[in-house]
Amino acid sequence: MSEQLYSRIIDDIKSRSQWEVRQSLWYRMRNNGLRRKSKPWPHAADMHFPLIDTTINKLKPAFFQQAMGLDVLATFVPMRSQLAGFTSAAEHWFSYKLHEKSNYSTEVMSWIDHMLVGGHGVIKTIWNPDKKQVGFQAIDPMHIIVPPWTKEISGADRITQVIPMSLESYKRAGIYDTSDKVIKQIVGGHDDDSGISNELKNDKLNREGLTYSEEKDQVIVWEVYTHNDDGEWEMETFSPQAPDQKLRDSMKIPYDHGQPPFASAKYEVTDGGWFSPRGVCEMLGSFEESLCKSWNEKMDASTLFNKPLFRAERDLPNSINLRLNPGQILPFGIAPVQMPNTPMDFDKDMMQTQSIAEQRVTVPDYGIMADRDRRTATEIESINAQSQQNMDLRLRLFRQALGDCFRQAWGLLLQFDSKDLQYRYLEDSLQLDPVALHDDYQLEPRGGMDMVSRAMLLNKAIQRKQLFANSPWINQVELDKSILELEDPSLVPRLVQDPNQKEGDEVIAEKKLIPALLVGEQIPVQQGIDARVRIGVLMQFLERSAQTGVMVSPQGQQAISSRLGELLNAYEQVDTNNARALRKDVEEFLVQLGFMPSKEEQEQMEVAAMTGQMPAPEAQMVEETEAVVQQGGNY
Repeated sequence: MSEQLYSRIIDDIKSRSQWEVRQSLWYRMRNNGLRRKSKPWPHAADMHFPLIDTTINKLKPAFFQQAMGLDVLATFVPMRSQLAGFTSAAEHWFSYKLHEKSNYSTEVMSWIDHMLVGGHGVIKTIWNPDKKQVGFQAIDPMHIIVPPWTKEISGADRITQVIPMSLESYKRAGIYDTSDKVIKQIVGGHDDDSGISNELKNDKLNREGLTYSEEKDQVIVWEVYTHNDDGEWEMETFSPQAPDQKLRDSMKIPYDHGQPPFASAKYEVTDGGWFSPRGVCEMLGSFEESLCKSWNEKMDASTLFNKPLFRAERDLPNSINLRLNPGQILPFGIAPVQMPNTPMDFDKDMMQTQSIAEQRVTVPDYGIMADRDRRTATEIESINAQSQQNMDLRLRLFRQALGDCFRQAWGLLLQFDSKDLQYRYLEDSLQLDPVALHDDYQLEPRGGMDMVSRAMLLNKAIQRKQLFANSPWINQVELDKSILELEDPSLVPRLVQDPNQKEGDEVIAEKKLIPALLVGEQIPVQQGIDARVRIGVLMQFLERSAQTGVMVSPQGQQAISSRLGELLNAYEQVDTNNARALRKDVEEFLVQLGFMPSKEEQEQMEVAAMTGQMPAPEAQMVEETEAVVQQGGNY
């Protein structure tokens, strides 16, 4: 690394010093809690009201829903008409790869947490050549260094990722320089002469985890992303302990999408730079401090009420041994001190503070429920609607970042994983058509724009069903499917009987029987089948056979005619009038094909039978029948 680049990165670190202080404060506040600096007495209350942590946990599900979607993660909008028929399969394959073949689910939760805590979250999307899958890494915002004027990470002048790792992990990675000379320079917290100028040494910041580690078996690695002369992104790898020593060869970004492998999510949009977005901690810090103070004062007041002070009008011998018990008669001259009533209602004050705080971060105002009796249903609905609109704005920001992440992941799958096309959807094992692998899709996160949970979406679907039930303009099957998909997508193929799909299944099942019928096998009609559809399948086959000149053997003619007769009988049990009309058409067609004699021919055969002159049977068309059978039902 050049001294100039190193100096610029150090300047980037210096410029965020105030932001680092705030981030450390928010971390302690959320994880350790606010504690009283001084207590009114030794064992006074020291309670922490977890407003920030509770609020973050309330917000997480809405963002997680955006990231996980329902049955698939992203919607693929084809930019070419030739891809329109492959979008559903591409969506399912992509979702399978991220759900089942990556660490997406766990890392995206950490990504959301970072964003909510500090206002900014960064996720890294890479190809893992060892596992042969897409890999994700939610990066601590403290470990991403960019110039302070950066607005979007893809437009940064430079990006430095700080990677702390153990010395063992460094050696095991197999991509870094592991020579003794380099190891000696970069390991631990020593500050030996690294070859850089004294001026730069003096500017070097000893921030643990950024420039050096106090652990003797730990290494700090910098991955520095910059633009080359052609405007392309390239990566250099150094240690801040030895910035003049490359830990691996410089390289251009090895991904076809040409972008640095990062996507950043902001909790809010401001007109400032990278460090201006605020998270939940910064927005609610003062509110949490106030709630902690009120809670402790409430506990202190309760303690004084249960254990009041006593005033002695004269000195008491051995007063230190005096113990107060219920029903005890106090010595003469001892009386409890009458404490004034508290000037405020602690519970009401805390509830009001919490309600204002939650509105601050657009959490649905659950605090209004305490005042429900004083509000109309319309007022409550209006307040919740406003909260939802505000939340949707934040969700849109996250969806933009999520879309960037998805597009990078899809690009990596196209580049490195185009051979493994097997995937699973619900209970089926499927294979993606290679034609579907293309970069001419617009990817959009599938998660709904509502901030509501799946339970609320399910309630909306049920209301929709009630509203449009039996409507002639609404597909009732799809209406029912919309409910089941929200509850459990696996229930759809097991419970929904789509009439169109059922008809298609009947067609396929009857076609599979034709080869057996052609060799004379008698196949009985089972109960519950759609006889009308199956009659149509056989009639269509016979018509096509006649058009193409394919001859059917006498055995096949008899078997098909017999099955048609049984199917017609079954159809008459369901629809007598239409079945009788269809029977007439079928018999006329079979006579036309020569499968059965006409009425005149039947009369002649009856006369011949009575006189003992039966006509010789027609020659069997063995070879042609075998050819039909070998087609295996491909008709």
